[in-house]
Amino acid sequence: MPVKKIVLYFVLLTSLLYSCSHKKVIEGSITYELEYKLPDSLKRFAIYLPKTAKVYFKGDSAVSVQQMNEESTTIITHKPTNFMRVLLTSRDKKIVIDYSKADQEEESPAKLGYSYVASVDTQTIAHHKALKYVLTNKVTGETDEAWFTKAVHLPSNSLTATLDTAKGFPLSFTTSTNGLWTKTSVKEIKFEPIPPGIFSTPAGYEKLTPKQLREMPVEN
Repeated sequence: MPVKKIVLYFVLLTSLLYSCSHKKVIEGSITYELEYKLPDSLKRFAIYLPKTAKVYFKGDSAVSVQQMNEESTTIITHKPTNFMRVLLTSRDKKIVIDYSKADQEEESPAKLGYSYVASVDTQTIAHHKALKYVLTNKVTGETDEAWFTKAVHLPSNSLTATLDTAKGFPLSFTTSTNGLWTKTSVKEIKFEPIPPGIFSTPAGYEKLTPKQLREMPVEN
């Protein structure tokens, strides 16, 4: 091989290895808007439901924060390792719960997932073109809809965990569970540095198992 070709080969190889080792980790935030339709028997609880959610992401990790008055729910996830930690904060209690993969499947509103049928409908959501899919819950048979985009590639978070991200990133979707209809829509996506320590667990939280949480008495 001529010397010039050898030199060019090593220059290209070095550049490729450098670019792979210095691949930029994406980070930023997603702001969601939440809407609900409740049966008459549950409408009195509407004031306790959060109307917005904030998700921070970096690499494959994400943390969602939903705040309502003095109460908040924070969920930290890392999809590749099936890690999920939930922090529940109120005026009187601070609780942390770790969910194994089996626990997550047990708590999922779509235990067997959804079947997907693509439509021809498109719309622009948060400045990104999205394609509509009709979803059917494989357990309940209830149908919903989701709008996916392939214009951005973001990690799964606690709000999107039940959806098939092979279709793209979900920008808007509805879910129906036990008579509660919820619509989750992306309002804004920002690529920017996330707050320091956002994935850490503050001191002072009582650790419970998912079973212990389910068995806690419900306060009226």
